[in-house]
Amino acid sequence: MLNYLSLLVFFSLFLQILYAREIIIVKKDDKNIQYDHDIMRPYLSNDQIALDTEITYAKAIRLQMGGKWKETASLYIKIANRGHPTAQVHLGKQYVHGNGVKTSLIEAYKWFYLSETPIGKHFVKLISEDMSQEEINEAKKLIKNFKPVYD
Repeated sequence: MLNYLSLLVFFSLFLQILYAREIIIVKKDDKNIQYDHDIMRPYLSNDQIALDTEITYAKAIRLQMGGKWKETASLYIKIANRGHPTAQVHLGKQYVHGNGVKTSLIEAYKWFYLSETPIGKHFVKLISEDMSQEEINEAKKLIKNFKPVYD
């Protein structure tokens, strides 16, 4: 039994090492390090942006819990534009319900789609039922022209 368990642990560790993504440093000068990352997710490009993004996300959640929708939206917009997928989903929901932003299924579609998450895909499917083909095409144009930011 012990040998079987040891073999299972070893195999599990082997698979983790095999599938682990190597961290590649693209640029390094003094204190600034830029990592290889998905261009649609700039918040993963360096430690400073990643930390600021996660702190901003935590602030947005606290504001959202307090019903401060405009302040929440401004923070979600900031980090959604950096490619933070959870913020993109939350922002999409705000556009669906008009919480702190003008109601827009087109904007909601864009943010849900850009999140590339299972729940985002689910929401795209749901709201598509209430959108015209023209609105869907407009949302797809926004998605195609989306340029994430590094600030």
